[in-house]
Amino acid sequence: MRKDLKEKINSLWRSTKKDLDKIIKDTTQLARKGEEYIKDISEKGKKRLEQLSLFLQREKLYYQLGKKISSTSSHRWGKDKKIEEILKKIRKINRKIKKS
Repeated sequence: MRKDLKEKINSLWRSTKKDLDKIIKDTTQLARKGEEYIKDISEKGKKRLEQLSLFLQREKLYYQLGKKISSTSSHRWGKDKKIEEILKKIRKINRKIKKS
């Protein structure tokens, strides 16, 4: 009788162990997929944040350019160092935006 019980328990354990191994394997695969998804979303969010930062920097430079142009006579715009510096920064940011 003990032998029968032991065999039944061993048989039950083998099938249970197979099921547990399958559950562990499936859970591991799901965790990896979730990790990849989170990493992908994080990268996309980071790129979007960098792009928004560039847009804000450019808007700030346009504001500074407008202030400088309004306070400078029109015949001096091409000779003003500050205006040229702001325009260079805007061009640089525009190139960065196009790359991203």
